[in-house]
Amino acid sequence: MRVAVILAFLSLAAPAAAQRQKLDTLTPAQAVSRAAAASPKPVRAVFELKVANAAKSRGGYYLDSERNFRSPANLGIVIRPSAMPGLTKKYGTDLKSALVGKTIKVIGQARRISVGKSKTPTATEVEVTHAGQILSVS
Repeated sequence: MRVAVILAFLSLAAPAAAQRQKLDTLTPAQAVSRAAAASPKPVRAVFELKVANAAKSRGGYYLDSERNFRSPANLGIVIRPSAMPGLTKKYGTDLKSALVGKTIKVIGQARRISVGKSKTPTATEVEVTHAGQILSVS
């Protein structure tokens, strides 16, 4: 009986592990579109974008796919303070200089959020809580 339970557990775990490794790679336009369609649920993927703008925030950074972060086409990458030690070790303290103009790949979840006084979601963002979520910079 125990062997059957263990085998059943392993058969369920294997597809989940395989599924985690097969994430779609999305452009900002695809990310915004899929996040809007899935809202309020997030869309898990690898996001590939050229960083057009960056701004320092309370202990973290915002990276944007568009020069104007208010653009409906913008995919924002929100780097939380918890990710900063690893990122500053790798790219230096000025992430703006290190990343603007570069293409990055980020693993995470895109979700639609409300900005300002609006109650309707108006922006799409991916939250980075640890440095390992930024997979590459080129």
